[in-house]
Order: sequence, then C-alpha cells, then structure tokens
Amino acid sequence: MRFTTSRRPSPGTRRLARTLAHFLGAEYMTRGKTGLNDHGEVWMVVVEGDGNPAGLARRSRGEERVLRFAVSVEGRPRRLGKKRPVVVGTGKDACDLAEFFGLDWSPEGAAQREIRVGDEYLDLVDGEDLVLRLKI
Repeated sequence: MRFTTSRRPSPGTRRLARTLAHFLGAEYMTRGKTGLNDHGEVWMVVVEGDGNPAGLARRSRGEERVLRFAVSVEGRPRRLGKKRPVVVGTGKDACDLAEFFGLDWSPEGAAQREIRVGDEYLDLVDGEDLVLRLKI
C-alpha cells in the first residue's frame, strides 16, 4: 500500500497523507507529475475539497472506493514506528473500514496502535496518544 496526494496538494493535505502513511506503516510518495501505475498495488490518494483534505480514495486494479471525512483534531507531530494498527469497533462500519485499509478487526481494543471507529468519527491512536481524529 502506498499513500500519495493530488498533483498539487495544499500543505495540510500533504501533511495528512504523510501522517496516515506513517500511522499505517505504509510508504508515502510525492506525486508531482507521476501517474498512478497500480500494477496490482493499492494506492491511497488523499483528495481535496476547497483546498482542504476531504477524503481518501483507494485505487487498485482499476477500481476506486472513496472514504469521505473532515479532519477534526490533529495530534502533535512525532515519529511513529512500523507497528500495524488494528481497527477497533462494533458494527458494520468497523468491518468495512478494516476491509478498506486491509487491516485486522477487533470488537475490543487491546493493540498498541488502533483505529477506533465511533458513530461519527475515526480516532487514530498510538498507545495513549491521539494522532488524528477524522469526522466521517
């Protein structure tokens, strides 16, 4: 899985793409004029609306799925290790999100790094630190 942005992203969109890539233990690639040659790879593209991050498009094998969100809270920047997060939550939304990212799902939190799914938000948590809150 690789993360990137549109060809001319705002600084906030670029920062969000890097944060998501590091949190998920994926590679970030500066796009520039490069096209997305998927050749079986999964690309996660942070898309913009009115100059702000507005969603995440998952592109693979000619298919595209989009997760729309608004950034609600950003934690302070810091280095993240290469731990693989677990999606935590109950219900169909948590299962769908785990499938979207290709991650494991658990109804209860016990992992060091988690994506906690609520009714209207996603919390990306590393240990006890909130890295990012996305309003969905």
